[in-house]
Amino acid sequence: MKIIIMAGGTGTRLWPLSRTSKPKQFQPLFGEETMLQMTVKRLLTHFTLDDIYVSTNVQYKDEVLSELPQLAINHIILEPEKRDTAPANGLSTIAVSAKPDESIAFLAADHYIHKPQELCRILKLADQFLQQYPEYIVTLGITPTAPETGYGYIKYNQDSLIEAQNQSIYEVEAFVEKPDFKTATQYLADGNYVWNSGMFVVQKQRLLGMYQEYLPETAEILLELEQNNLQNLSQLYQKTDPISFDYGIMEKAQYIAVIPADIGWSDIGSWSALKDMLQTDEITVTHKGSSQHFDIDSEHILVHSHNKNKVIATIGIRDIVIVETEDALLVSHIDKVQEVKKINNLLKSANLEDKI
Repeated sequence: MKIIIMAGGTGTRLWPLSRTSKPKQFQPLFGEETMLQMTVKRLLTHFTLDDIYVSTNVQYKDEVLSELPQLAINHIILEPEKRDTAPANGLSTIAVSAKPDESIAFLAADHYIHKPQELCRILKLADQFLQQYPEYIVTLGITPTAPETGYGYIKYNQDSLIEAQNQSIYEVEAFVEKPDFKTATQYLADGNYVWNSGMFVVQKQRLLGMYQEYLPETAEILLELEQNNLQNLSQLYQKTDPISFDYGIMEKAQYIAVIPADIGWSDIGSWSALKDMLQTDEITVTHKGSSQHFDIDSEHILVHSHNKNKVIATIGIRDIVIVETEDALLVSHIDKVQEVKKINNLLKSANLEDKI
């Protein structure tokens, strides 16, 4: 089994810390290790470096080499330009040294997972399932803990395909876009919906077959690249279909299975999500970084700053996120942190692209 860690995203929802120049997968959000380093570390409990690859954009090559010096250079797959996730996943599929009937797992570099042992168990289970049912692609669906409106959902048939290791594997009925609160509440009551984590496992030949069926022009390019050992990658890659894997492949495919996964997962898609991960029940004022922070009578706030020479004081505020970097300051109500992407548009309009 081979594992591809997808690390090419720009992560601008955590602006101003996460930037295009150094997105969140390369940021130490929970300690000294970056999200990418944490991802590799949790996999090494069950897999070896020979199994692990990192897929990223060519502009992040030096960052990956710096963070993962133990990873072989040919295990870093470099997109010459951004063409969305369908071309990126296709390039990764032909770049890994996997046999045609070998499973490949696609995982994100910037997700938080509290139960790494459970994640690895489920990956092994998916691999065993595919040995018996190679026509399937297996998704990891996150067992929902709340009526979350920020995630897409997967609806599955309540009659399981197979039972293994006290775990049910189900047939996927549909992929559902992000719902409103009322609909999300109904999904939880129905009991056969999970959050779409974007993580999946599939055999190499099956995946390339899906490209041939649903994205034939991209499949042709991938075949040429594979046959010629990735020669002329830059020229050929720009001819691939610029489409996401979900829209281009996953939502069209047949034989999709899902394993409900209780792994303590979050995609850390906003500052409020990070605050939820860092905060305990006893502590409602959360400070992250090396700056000094003093507070009087505030509740449910996050202060994030690494400026050792600065003192930050907060008094009597509620539900606020404060994020300071060397060149930017964000102050937002927790309920509005998803609007950060609109700030990026304002920066572009002001010709401040270097701040994004």
